[in-house]
Amino acid sequence: MADRIAVVTGASGTLGTALVRLLTDRGLAVLAVSRSGASPQAGEVASVGADLGDDSAIETIKQALPPGDLAMAVHGIGLPGSPGVMDVDPAMLATAVDLKAGGFLRLIHAVEDRISTHSRLVAIGGHLGTEPSEHAPLAGVANAALANLVRQLVRPIGATGGTVHLIAPGPFDSPRVDALIAAKAAGEGVTTEEMRSRTLAEYSTGRMPQATDVAGVIVDLLAPHADAQHGSTLFLDAGARRGIF
Repeated sequence: MADRIAVVTGASGTLGTALVRLLTDRGLAVLAVSRSGASPQAGEVASVGADLGDDSAIETIKQALPPGDLAMAVHGIGLPGSPGVMDVDPAMLATAVDLKAGGFLRLIHAVEDRISTHSRLVAIGGHLGTEPSEHAPLAGVANAALANLVRQLVRPIGATGGTVHLIAPGPFDSPRVDALIAAKAAGEGVTTEEMRSRTLAEYSTGRMPQATDVAGVIVDLLAPHADAQHGSTLFLDAGARRGIF
């Protein structure tokens, strides 16, 4: 068997591709998972198509796993944009929670036979789970549910020798964030350029984080001392948030 493997869902996205590349650079055999099954062409050993909103994804991923013990499994799928909270289809809230929280649990079931000491199970949430915006109801509700699930998983995952982690990035430079900024601008009746300027003004450095910044912190969890972060939420907002929790 190969030494260690990693699995990344949402692998065709901006963050997913950066993660696949960094994990590959660490010498891991990476399975890239996306709904389309398209290869991110970032060094992965295999790509597979799976819908994490469907239980069939469990067996699909399990069958595609390369040989080896699990070093890391990252659930990094994004959510589609949506109207504001008063206009969103209520059924979309349930779908969003199923993709984020249900999808993470499906990923865990797909890899549970490969979990060993220091295996990292990582869910990508977001700051909207703790600082809601009426312009992004799907992300707010789904990421809050995901945070709750991660805390519930602490004991069962800890008993396997692995650890579970929640990463909560603020906005990072990507097409998805561009779309969110445009939606918020439309909701507030300002130009996209004005809303982008407002967003950048929240960062004392004047710079929005990059996907590689977020991916780098996630990959650093491979270190054995990251056991101490079991169950933790890592806020990667580059100082944009103002709350202390």
